Amino acid sequence: MRRGVLVSGLCGTVALTIAGAVAKGADGALSALAGALLSFVVLLLGLLAISAVVAGDPGASMAGAGLVFMGQLIILVAAIALLRQQPSLDGPVIAAAAIVEVVLIQVGQLRGYVRARHAIDPQAGRA
Repeated sequence: MRRGVLVSGLCGTVALTIAGAVAKGADGALSALAGALLSFVVLLLGLLAISAVVAGDPGASMAGAGLVFMGQLIILVAAIALLRQQPSLDGPVIAAAAIVEVVLIQVGQLRGYVRARHAIDPQAGRA
């Protein structure tokens, strides 16, 4: 999963920065880079936090993962709101790049999860 997030996040950041440059010039490139990089860092740290939560108590893993996900969303929205107030950055470009980056990273994360090996409990099904 980490590889999927890294690959999709890095490729998405580069592609969105180029798209921002084509659409709005240097300010657009900087704005797209800020939005994409923000999403990339927050979601990567969230993945590491979810990995730590899942490695802990199995009974609390779903609640902990949900809490991490909600925390990621709150941090992203707050950071985007702060970035949009910067006069040198283009707010709509930041928001669009952040949204597209989140979708790309989620696709990479899902693809990594589907391809991962999952432990099977040999005791399952026995009474």
